[in-house]
Amino acid sequence: MDIEEKIAALKEMSPAELRLAWRNAYGTPAPPALGLALTLRALAAHYQEPEAGKLNRAELRQLGALGSKDLSRKEGRVSTEAKPGTWLSRTWHGEVHEVVVLESGCEYRGHTFGSLSAVASHITGAKWSGPRFFGLNSSRLGELKVAANG
Repeated sequence: MDIEEKIAALKEMSPAELRLAWRNAYGTPAPPALGLALTLRALAAHYQEPEAGKLNRAELRQLGALGSKDLSRKEGRVSTEAKPGTWLSRTWHGEVHEVVVLESGCEYRGHTFGSLSAVASHITGAKWSGPRFFGLNSSRLGELKVAANG
């Protein structure tokens, strides 16, 4: 059976069969916290390793470092970028203002603006930082375990 057939067979397995395949591949019980989707992916990767090759320790360390921090921002600082599709709401002088972040700008009440700052200035009539107005650089985001970018 080639690799593609083995991986296709994994997709058809029951949860019990996946756990048995894990035990056969790794010699230990499948970690219960891994979940079935990740178990399937890990097994597929395991089957592909002999042909594609394993990552060495330096490569694994590099990947771990990249996954653990964003090198583009200072330590402890929250990103103020909102991804397209993000919905933001702010109450200003008793009125609720809702904005949807788009690929190129923001939509506010049926109009497209170039940035959150343009929306904030439109709402307040004064120059405002859009991320600040909508609370994206609030220190409370860290306390709530919420990321502005993700």
